[in-house]
Amino acid sequence: MASSICWRCLTDASPQHTLRQAARRPPRTVYVPTFSFSTSPSPHRKPLNPKNTSSGAKVAPKKGTKTLIIGKKKFTPENRARRPAPGERKALRKRIVLSNVNALEVPGMQDISDQNMFDGRLEGQVLGFSGRLVDQLRAVEAFKSSQGWGLFRRPGTLMRRETLDMGKMIADMSLGDGPRKTIRRIVVGERGSGKSMMLLQAMTMAMLKGWTVINLPE
Repeated sequence: MASSICWRCLTDASPQHTLRQAARRPPRTVYVPTFSFSTSPSPHRKPLNPKNTSSGAKVAPKKGTKTLIIGKKKFTPENRARRPAPGERKALRKRIVLSNVNALEVPGMQDISDQNMFDGRLEGQVLGFSGRLVDQLRAVEAFKSSQGWGLFRRPGTLMRRETLDMGKMIADMSLGDGPRKTIRRIVVGERGSGKSMMLLQAMTMAMLKGWTVINLPE
């Protein structure tokens, strides 16, 4: 005689029993995936993955905006060089060197004097300044740093036709013949043409004649 367990197994495996079990089960729900749809413009839409700024994450600043960075300053090496004293730079820039010991000595160079400052035979030649005359010209600040005195052994000047004419005029005024008169001259020319040098020559000739020279430097 077959056991009741075997009969139950055969009964459950029958087609009628399978249909009855399927009818008893609740109906299943099928989920269809959906996606959100928005008609807003892209600049105004909500970002899909917004950045969490509350957690302390750094966000790049917008273009054209200034940001204040608070933190450690960039290390800069300390400059231990001595800073120049007030007026030292200007004094170095305005320093005038009137002699160069490394320059060659010009043999046979005459010194300018009250006797040869209007001699036409010296046209085109270079005449030197004596030591006493250099001290007088330095006292009235007649020399300039842009005149290139440091290229020569000692200061000298070129006797041009204009220089000789000016020397002749000063010599005639020193004679005292005739009524006294005042002569005014305006020196014009391009930059680097020798206006300052001609003024230096005029002061030199006036000092050689014993005049009182008043110079208004720059």
